[in-house]
Amino acid sequence: MTRATSIIFLDETHPIDALELIAHEENWEFARDDDNEIIVSIDGGWKKYTVCASWNESRKLFKTICTFGMMPPRKKLVKLYETINLVNSSDVDGSFTYDNTEQLMNYNTNILFSDELIISNTELRDWIKSSVETAEKFYPTFQKSCWGEVMPKDAMSAAFGKIAGHA
Repeated sequence: MTRATSIIFLDETHPIDALELIAHEENWEFARDDDNEIIVSIDGGWKKYTVCASWNESRKLFKTICTFGMMPPRKKLVKLYETINLVNSSDVDGSFTYDNTEQLMNYNTNILFSDELIISNTELRDWIKSSVETAEKFYPTFQKSCWGEVMPKDAMSAAFGKIAGHA
């Protein structure tokens, strides 16, 4: 078994090092200025997503924030926040937040490691891809809520296969 496909033991392989190897394999653009953080750019069907992954050694916490730019009209922010609340109360593993100052939608997820927990490179790759897929899934919902003439509850149908019109 090669190092690139072997199980990652946290005392042997730093999680950010592992993600850097995955970024190389997937041909994802990335930047790494810190031992405990990496920023990866991944193309989706709707947008280009930026995933910032960080490792907190003392807490054994691996955190990702998948972001995409979004500039809703100011008068639609209340609808956007209501939509975010509906999305977060649905079956998502993380949580969405909107940074109005930076005009970024953020999808946050975490893995808390114990001494016994191990993760394979495949599982780590799938986790990163899942963050992007979740952002991609709800992108039309946020679009319909901010630019469509639909209520947030109705905009949710875009994420669950009942799309009518264009996002």
